[in-house]
Amino acid sequence: MSNKIKDLEEIAEIITIAIARERSSARYYREATRKALTGSAMKMFSILEMQEMGHEEKLRAQLQEIEDEIKLEKLKENQI
Repeated sequence: MSNKIKDLEEIAEIITIAIARERSSARYYREATRKALTGSAMKMFSILEMQEMGHEEKLRAQLQEIEDEIKLEKLKENQI
């Protein structure tokens, strides 16, 4: 296996961990929204939850790109 594939797989693993953390943060803010005592606090926590969900979505897109690149590199490697 090439170093490039190993590097890409390491990046994919890191992104996977980041996705889990973003999901955990979104759950945290969702729960904080439920517990908030004021409308402004609820709004702030809701916004933070939506931001975390947006981060997760971007990371998932990046992960898909990396996984596609890994597949391509493995195909190239097998043709040589």
